[in-house]
Amino acid sequence: MYKLWEARNNQAFDEIRSTLRSMASGLERCMYCEDSAGTDIEHFWPKSLYPERAFSWDNYLLACSGCNSNYKREQFPLDEAGQPLLIEPTSEDPRDHLVLTSKTGKFEARTPKGQKSIEVFGLFRDALEKGRRSAWRIISLLLLHYGDACSRSDWRTAISIQQDLCQYPFAGVFVWLIDTAARPDAAMFIDERCLAVLDKYPDIKDWL
Repeated sequence: MYKLWEARNNQAFDEIRSTLRSMASGLERCMYCEDSAGTDIEHFWPKSLYPERAFSWDNYLLACSGCNSNYKREQFPLDEAGQPLLIEPTSEDPRDHLVLTSKTGKFEARTPKGQKSIEVFGLFRDALEKGRRSAWRIISLLLLHYGDACSRSDWRTAISIQQDLCQYPFAGVFVWLIDTAARPDAAMFIDERCLAVLDKYPDIKDWL
């Protein structure tokens, strides 16, 4: 099976990649780090260890070469029941296993699966932590601009800002920000003007 994958039909390969790109967050972002462009068809269950899954659609993800080739490689820890100790981004919510610290951009683990995912995918990389921290600030600013555009009935600008927000890297940061806005202590982490925009336009939470 592994050799068959290496000799795959190019047309089929392009179709798989195209479909995965349409599923990815932002502008075809890596399904692991959400930062870099997804370039590789990644096998969640490594094809070298599980060749019978080489052609299984449920085993395909779009990943960047950094996460796929430099970090994950053939690492695939299992729990005592033989199930993956890694977050599968198409079927699991990372928030069940990870917590984002907005001020540092760091992920903290909620579960053993979260901890292993941080280690194996290299989610602790300095560039990723800086990117998440920056994304938190930029997303907040874009929401303020969105609120301003709506208040002026400038719908063209508002729609453009919505598109920018939905295509921005680190889509997960946007989701964590929305979650944080619902907390009683939200003002400790999010500008109150931004909270007012989220309160006035509750549909924002359904953009992603």
